[in-house]
Amino acid sequence: MHEEFSARETWPLECLHCRHVWQEEYLVRRLNDGHGRDVVIWTRSGVLVQPPWSGVSCPACGDSSVKAFPAGDRSHHADVASTPAPILVVEPGPEPADRLPAPAGRGRARGGIPVLGRYGPPVLLYALAGIAFLLLAGFEVAGHVVMHH
Repeated sequence: MHEEFSARETWPLECLHCRHVWQEEYLVRRLNDGHGRDVVIWTRSGVLVQPPWSGVSCPACGDSSVKAFPAGDRSHHADVASTPAPILVVEPGPEPADRLPAPAGRGRARGGIPVLGRYGPPVLLYALAGIAFLLLAGFEVAGHVVMHH
């Protein structure tokens, strides 16, 4: 690949969940592979990353619903300059109810894990599908034998 040029680009970003606005700086390398195809490589701090419109998470809330504004768009630069980056404080809380083990009882083993017997649902589904196929094939063979004898 032949490097055509590299440029530093600053992209304003906005979280669509919490409305936090920030900017990120990228080093963008535009290359030509020698066969007429252009390749664009995005890096931040020397690390290969996705483009700003793909795979960015909000530093304030962690949500992935992020809007990237084109490089050179000045409509959000005033918001970026005036908005300090929030500090995300995570404190441990109680275990969510859906992650707690269910009480032991009928159909449950110790710790609340469901007991499905010797075989789980996928095996039973495949067994039923196999039985249905064998019945259908058996009827077809029986019909063929009766017709030709």
